[in-house]
Amino acid sequence: MNKKSLAFAWILLVLGGFLQVGWAVGLDYTDSFTNIVWDIITIIFLFFSMVCLEYPIRLGVSFTTAYAVWIGIGVVCTVIASALLGLETVSIGMAICLAIVIAGVVGLKMTPTEYRK
Repeated sequence: MNKKSLAFAWILLVLGGFLQVGWAVGLDYTDSFTNIVWDIITIIFLFFSMVCLEYPIRLGVSFTTAYAVWIGIGVVCTVIASALLGLETVSIGMAICLAIVIAGVVGLKMTPTEYRK
């Protein structure tokens, strides 16, 4: 995998992680999928988030690394967004655990690995 493709793959993974916020938070507003506007918004965010996970795997990023990064970013950003929207209260313990998740995501990015061709 060339550097340009690798950089693009990682940008997509990060974007996909951020897009998870849309569908994860959107689920709270769908009212058990009875609010058509929020249903559509949630499904759109889910679709594009999944595409941003799938495409880097096609580019050669290992599934395990891609999934861990994608879900890690999604979890942290969703908790932060939920707290800002008043849907979640973040305790000190949660903040420490989220910091550990961030450290894990950064560690995965920084760990040398061989990419599939």
